[in-house]
Amino acid sequence: MKRRPALLLSLSLLGLVTGTAGAAAASADAAVADEPIYRLDYPDQAPEFTDRPPQQSTPLVALGAPSAFPALRGPNIDQPPGPTATASPAPRSGASGEIPPKPVVAILSPGPGEAIRANNGAVPLTLALSPALAPEERLRLHLDGQVLQTAEAPPAMLEGLARGEHTLLIERLDREGRALAEAQRTFYVLRTALGRTP
Repeated sequence: MKRRPALLLSLSLLGLVTGTAGAAAASADAAVADEPIYRLDYPDQAPEFTDRPPQQSTPLVALGAPSAFPALRGPNIDQPPGPTATASPAPRSGASGEIPPKPVVAILSPGPGEAIRANNGAVPLTLALSPALAPEERLRLHLDGQVLQTAEAPPAMLEGLARGEHTLLIERLDREGRALAEAQRTFYVLRTALGRTP
């Protein structure tokens, strides 16, 4: 127990010696920085820099002030990250979350430019609807610029057509009467003229 003061004295002396050595090292660095630097130029080799004064007159090298760079700051882990932009999902409609298909109407027959022999003026009509007509949708048929009818289902036959060229326009309407889709077709009706045999 009597040896403890001696141990504390040894540690104090060690700290004093260490501090003195650190101060001496700092003084030595400052002294080195203040010493002159000489440049020796040779005709056949790269220039040489030395702190020893040469025999002949050589120019001194002027050293600039030491460069100091600010310390780089790392990310602050104490603060929560800021909000990040996230892509918003594409808008979807309908109960199942899917985009409803675009309504389509197409005329399958008569074909484009088709000549149909119909002595009674009846021409078969075939349509393609995708998707099927909704309960509130209607079809409006125009023939040669005149409205034939508006129906909940397409007719199977166009009746009473005269001989010659005809243009058929079919509109698919919503509940407010606005056209959702349309299709147009030009065809020809051939009828036997009276007084002639086919």
